[in-house]
Amino acid sequence: MPLQRLTEVTTPKVWVGDDVSFPKCGRASVGVARQYCGAVGKRVNCQVSVSVHAGTDTASCALHWQLYLPREWTDQRDRCRRAGVPR
Repeated sequence: MPLQRLTEVTTPKVWVGDDVSFPKCGRASVGVARQYCGAVGKRVNCQVSVSVHAGTDTASCALHWQLYLPREWTDQRDRCRRAGVPR
């Protein structure tokens, strides 16, 4: 577990919530939708993930990542099921 290993050598000073966007061609990948993509600075087809990091003055460590599913995915349970998205 990253948090356990991190706290063995240092004490986190801050907790950081962040998002990362991944531009995609097409719409077949899970969670892809036309949404704001920070990587290109405009609305395009992309996936977005949300993360939590523990940080110090000199380093940070990602503790958890989760794929963000836009409404056009969450409103279509059959689409999620076919793509293998857990309930």
